[in-house]
Amino acid sequence: MAPAPGPAPVSQVDYKGCFSKVYAFGGSYTDTGNAYLMGGFQSFIGKIFSMNPFGSTGHRQCNGRLVIDYLCDALSMPPLSPYKDSSSNFSNGANFAIAGSTALSSDFFSRFNIGSPGSLMWKSNPESFQTQIDWFHKFVAEKECMGKDEAACKAELENVLFWIGEIGGDDYSRLSGSSAATKQVTEQAVGHVYDLLKAMLDKGAKYVVVHGLPPSGCFPLHLTFCPLTDRDQNGCSKSANSVIMAHNELLQKKLEEIRNTYKDCMIIYVDYYRAYQTILTNLQKYQFQEPFKACCGSGKGPFHFDLHSLCGSIGTSTCKDSSQHISWDGLHLTETMHQHLADLFFNQSYCKPSFAELVKKKKGY
Repeated sequence: MAPAPGPAPVSQVDYKGCFSKVYAFGGSYTDTGNAYLMGGFQSFIGKIFSMNPFGSTGHRQCNGRLVIDYLCDALSMPPLSPYKDSSSNFSNGANFAIAGSTALSSDFFSRFNIGSPGSLMWKSNPESFQTQIDWFHKFVAEKECMGKDEAACKAELENVLFWIGEIGGDDYSRLSGSSAATKQVTEQAVGHVYDLLKAMLDKGAKYVVVHGLPPSGCFPLHLTFCPLTDRDQNGCSKSANSVIMAHNELLQKKLEEIRNTYKDCMIIYVDYYRAYQTILTNLQKYQFQEPFKACCGSGKGPFHFDLHSLCGSIGTSTCKDSSQHISWDGLHLTETMHQHLADLFFNQSYCKPSFAELVKKKKGY
């Protein structure tokens, strides 16, 4: 079933052709194939990819398109190729995001004994976000700016839209119940966003979109393990969401700091948390029947989720109509949810400043 149309846009700004290239970074909500091409996930969630009906937009942890795909649609460009796709010419940019990436150091996982079965890791030590920064520098040197001096290179990058997706979300999920200090994780995760953003700006980036984190306390993953006493008015985990709110608050403070340093650049914050909560509290409007139940998964409980039997494993099942579900597999969202979020991000007031303002600045008015 096709996703229901979103609410009427508040802006009539035409985004088509505004940017000819996009460079994307982040984790599983942004990755369009890097983790898959690196050998991740096939052993236990291959079904996620094989069920994708959109051909070249496969290899996502979703049953279809992600917000980054809807961004490309809005800009009238093809879906972004993952950096590890050797067959791509990257004419419209590149996606450096890696599902499962960590904002923490490798020794952090061994120190706190994180990495046991069920810890949401497809390799013993997850890829660091530093890998994405390294890929970006290599890509710029070998492709985007090959044969150009520094001034010409910066001029090229000034016309690229940089997209920094979710950073730190996977870490909070993995560390749930561990002895690791949450504040330390938050500072490292936000610090990594800051470093990534600064690396882009120093190279010449002028237009950057930075994501906050969604309320993961509303995901089947967290709801499966949190007690009934740990619920807010929407039925989500209060403790899990309080961590996310602290992360987003610190991130916005850091973004304001960097805006004051790079005054000529347009850096917008995507309020993922507020957009998600808007949909969650208006289920009838967005035509969702199952706000907390995974479409693809296993288990007899109300969430259709078992951490040891994830979507695609033997014995799992898939719902008949994914458009009625917010959650695809207990950890990631359905295409329908991504579509509604994209509408809120691009056409409503869920970016600060608005996405329309970024486009207006790019167009010079």
